[in-house]
Amino acid sequence: MKQISCPQCGQKIDLNLVACPQCHAAQGLDALAGIDPDLRIKNQRLAVWFSFLLGGLGIHRFYLGQYMKGSLYLLFSWTLVPTVLGWVDAVRTLKMSPFSFEQRYCKKPKFAY
Repeated sequence: MKQISCPQCGQKIDLNLVACPQCHAAQGLDALAGIDPDLRIKNQRLAVWFSFLLGGLGIHRFYLGQYMKGSLYLLFSWTLVPTVLGWVDAVRTLKMSPFSFEQRYCKKPKFAY
């Protein structure tokens, strides 16, 4: 079998692999496209709609990858406090610039599932 060296870590890998098993860097066309497959892209408008309409259940927190906060919103949803907090989150997210929204929420996950 033909092997190539990974451009990121230099390990010898099989030519047909999509990602390097050592550093998980994309190989082939994915690497040439400049797109990181592990990057989680979020939509700011969708996050605002989720927080305004379903903020009492914490759906917007789950969407943004904040699972602990979403669970707390869901746990205390019967108190209606998360509903008010969801509306506050909607206004804060709406006022946020697209650049700061991407910097805050469109990141690689800290751990893989």
